[in-house]
Amino acid sequence: MQEHNDLSAEIYDLLKDGRQLSISGVTRELKARNLNEHRLIVTGYLRALHDLDHLNEFDLSPSKIYTLKNTNSVGTFPKSGASGAFNAFSAAASKKTAFGFSGFEIYSMVGEKISKMTPTAVRLETAVYIFSTLFDRPCFESELGAAGIDPSQITRYFGSPDVSEQLVFKSKSDYKKYYDEIPSLTKGSPAYEIYTEKLDTDFLMRAVNLLNSLLKDATDISELVSKSGNKSLLDF
Repeated sequence: MQEHNDLSAEIYDLLKDGRQLSISGVTRELKARNLNEHRLIVTGYLRALHDLDHLNEFDLSPSKIYTLKNTNSVGTFPKSGASGAFNAFSAAASKKTAFGFSGFEIYSMVGEKISKMTPTAVRLETAVYIFSTLFDRPCFESELGAAGIDPSQITRYFGSPDVSEQLVFKSKSDYKKYYDEIPSLTKGSPAYEIYTEKLDTDFLMRAVNLLNSLLKDATDISELVSKSGNKSLLDF
């Protein structure tokens, strides 16, 4: 695997001269340079560079496009030594490990998708449903923390005496089976499940759209998307 600081510099080099590339485009061109990094790793570095104000990021459905923030600074990104992007990426990983997870990109990806959902109850319920659906098991409180949800919000919502009568069922049991099987889970962390029979159409559509967005982030479907702008049979 490429050294982190060198990978960041390679990404910076790919985008010089005003080039605009999607995540898939960057991944593909890195591969052409014999840098076979997983798409999720490349995504992490692009987001870190964007957070550091090195890159512009904009949506061009179904892709995110990246360009250099300041094209006059081409060649100034460090080729060796400490890389700001790597430090930011490591900091993000450290934040996740504080909740008991390390390297599980899915938590931060879901966290980003639900971050603007309101009210808090919707954000929490959606996260529980998404993780339960993806993992085929209950969602644990530590996983909600790994998705970036404020612990005080989790405590406040699930501490409600009537929460079990709403959409989410909370269990205080000690699920040793899960703790033994999945070491990254925080032992003693409460588990939650959704009452699926209480789900309404709006909730299901929100979950489907989120899962669809995650799938688009993780795969390259650009060659299958129409460039004509006709998204429906009714557009013809």
